[in-house]
Amino acid sequence: MRKVIKYTALMTLGLTIAPAYSSLSENYTISASSISKKKLKKVNKEMKAYLQEDQGFAEGTLDENGNPTDNGTPNPEFDYATYVKKIKINETMQAKVYYNSKITDLTVDELDEVSSKVQGMITACLVENKYISDEQAVDGTFLTFYYGKNAIGHSKLTNYKEFKWYTK
Repeated sequence: MRKVIKYTALMTLGLTIAPAYSSLSENYTISASSISKKKLKKVNKEMKAYLQEDQGFAEGTLDENGNPTDNGTPNPEFDYATYVKKIKINETMQAKVYYNSKITDLTVDELDEVSSKVQGMITACLVENKYISDEQAVDGTFLTFYYGKNAIGHSKLTNYKEFKWYTK
């Protein structure tokens, strides 16, 4: 199944990066495992809750048990979540990560570190809610990164835990 998902990711990226080859997709039937719209809505709701919780820990608006607090201490271990505007999971458990303007202050190495932590949170959410297996979690989750409407990078197809950034 992993090869099918990687092939789907390759075709998706190929269509995104090179629209001239979009006619190729008409010649192939891709049979990737997918989930129902109802489950997809649920996984995205759960992902939003994970992100909001980690952002609350980072900002000190949630205590260590996840309860709201007015006088909490920000937890720098969760700072990565403050760079994320939203996350959307698709039917094949790939994620689109939308960053906010804070990423413009990061170096590529810092962006790699933040993205790695975001990927860990996404993978944890998918495993804990039984959308992917422990074996699938070892490989990580394929991510595509956005700033505004522009794609700025993605997981490498050979190793989902490494990232390719679109730089000039």
